[in-house]
Amino acid sequence: MNTYLSDSGKFFKLVSIGIQKNLDDFQVIQLTLNFALGLERLLKGILYDINPIYILIEPDFKHSLQCLYEEKIIAESKTSKELAANPNEDVITFRNSLLRAQHISKVCYDNKNLLFNISNARDIIVHHELNRLDINSLKEILQRDFYPFLKEISTELSIKKGHFFDGSHIKLSKLSSTLQTDLEKKLKLILEAQQETWLSLKGNDGFISDKEEVTKNILSTSFKETTKCPSCENSAVIYLKPIKEYNPFEKDEIIIGFEVKKLKCQFCKLEISDSVILDHLEIRDKKIHRKNNCARCDKELELDNANGVCSECDEYYGTEN
Repeated sequence: MNTYLSDSGKFFKLVSIGIQKNLDDFQVIQLTLNFALGLERLLKGILYDINPIYILIEPDFKHSLQCLYEEKIIAESKTSKELAANPNEDVITFRNSLLRAQHISKVCYDNKNLLFNISNARDIIVHHELNRLDINSLKEILQRDFYPFLKEISTELSIKKGHFFDGSHIKLSKLSSTLQTDLEKKLKLILEAQQETWLSLKGNDGFISDKEEVTKNILSTSFKETTKCPSCENSAVIYLKPIKEYNPFEKDEIIIGFEVKKLKCQFCKLEISDSVILDHLEIRDKKIHRKNNCARCDKELELDNANGVCSECDEYYGTEN
């Protein structure tokens, strides 16, 4: 087991011991932070097992050799110009780790929105006012979703449950099981209510054509996608938030992926932003892997475009340079 996976267990055990039926706000905050710290190491550990350079910000040879295999460098090469004088040992962020690990881990892929939610909570805890946190939502995630997520990960990675739960797995399993039916019931009630809304509105004159036009206009704006509404089966909109990181090679921020923020349907008024429900409904970004979108603004490119950026971005950044 690599050190990232090993270290992740230290944080997960603290969360496992701390999760109880009754949690105050401070306990939720501290447990969420430890959950996030464990998750970031877990994601990096998954990547590290495939290839250690996948977690480095600068994975090229002159940096990676010294960062990962310094003990293998012969004495005669210590001052070589082919090796960086000050190798960059920085590793990628939580979000970038998730965007990469989802290609390897089905469990991470299936729980992508949940993991983004924890990442966002971690950022708030570290950098912002704590009143921005949705304490009730985080408490629910800890009590309901922490155990089944890590149980699936332990199976996927062939890691013993004790590495994550420190003997607390029975307690966590019982607590989680009492809340799982709540999620199903909650989702069922939400969808049924919006189905009734759709049935009551669809017969109104011009309603359908109006909502079709509204949906079309929304989809024409940046960072939106369409999907079949899980309630009324009309076209709903997935709202995305671009994830940007500084690229040291381009010396600029670039879009490395997208986070799903919510699903909204104009026809039945369904709106879902709960990350766990979005994962349960398999509402995920579908364009992340598309190769015909601009690398900077995500605008769809012409089929014959081989530059990877749209003409507007090419002109703007070209002029700027």
